[in-house]
Amino acid sequence: MGSSNEKAVVMTVPGDRPLELAILGCGAVTEEFHLPAAGNSRHMRITLLVDKDLPRARSLAQKFNVPSAADNWTNIESHAEAALVALPHHLHAPVTIDLLKRGVHTLVEKPMALSRRECETMAAQAQASGSVLAVGLVRRFYASFQFVKRALDEGVIGDVTEFDFREGQIYNWPLRSGFRFDKKSAGGGVLVDTGSHVLDALLWWLGDWESVIYYDDAEGGLDANCELHLRLRNGATGTVELSRTRRLRNTFILRGRRGTIDVSAGAKSAVRLRVGDHQVFLEGTAIREGVGPENLHDALRRQLEDFAGAVRHGQPPLVPAAEGMRSVDLIEECYESRRPLALPWDR
Repeated sequence: MGSSNEKAVVMTVPGDRPLELAILGCGAVTEEFHLPAAGNSRHMRITLLVDKDLPRARSLAQKFNVPSAADNWTNIESHAEAALVALPHHLHAPVTIDLLKRGVHTLVEKPMALSRRECETMAAQAQASGSVLAVGLVRRFYASFQFVKRALDEGVIGDVTEFDFREGQIYNWPLRSGFRFDKKSAGGGVLVDTGSHVLDALLWWLGDWESVIYYDDAEGGLDANCELHLRLRNGATGTVELSRTRRLRNTFILRGRRGTIDVSAGAKSAVRLRVGDHQVFLEGTAIREGVGPENLHDALRRQLEDFAGAVRHGQPPLVPAAEGMRSVDLIEECYESRRPLALPWDR
């Protein structure tokens, strides 16, 4: 981060018209999630799609009524005030830095970058240009995750002493390219992909980490399974297990001195609250008052609207650069200190 104590003046756009947004990257996630989510918001208008596969960009532009498509962002300023970067992970930092230099407000998908140094450079450029930089950690917009955050902050289960996070399934995320399985462009396997979300939730809920012992099965390639054994600065200890090849429990358990919270991983996730060690517990779906249950598209729309609000009004986004880099820092430490994961056939 920059050493200056002066607060950057964030350039805003008038609040009485939709934010003009370009999307860089026309993969399956953009088609199935980002474009539909943006189309359901009155606060923004997609004005440009960019992809190196120009026919693909033009096809999606026609499908979603986007006025322009291109195979580069050279003239992005003539089309949009802001951009969503949904490119392969190794491009997040250089593309975001270039956009910020142009004064383009930027929402970059997770992971923010592939190293803390890249994250710090991105944050410094946002500070220098006065542009908004937000990170797409969409689970922070899940009603269930926000409920857990508030419950922990209010001390509902007391100080958390232990945690046990498990998320895994046979990989089935929609893909248009193979970049997630290429070490150079993805930067890592399940730890970078699913782990960016899971570790962000852990650090958001409980605070910074103190030490980690990390195991994975990469063996020189990409990790499909990994385990982290963590101690946090608040004294809590626990385990995070992630997998692309096995279905795990897919819940996050937080044990406090006065009770336990257990939340599942999805957008419409159930929350279980147990007071003390009583055999009776409360279980249900967290919903927003007056709204009802929401899905992933709703969370993505809220993320885009939070970004638009930051651009319009100069307010901090829910996930600014300083927050987005926390999970990157932990992931980088894990890969630097990796140990081989014991596999069933090794025992």
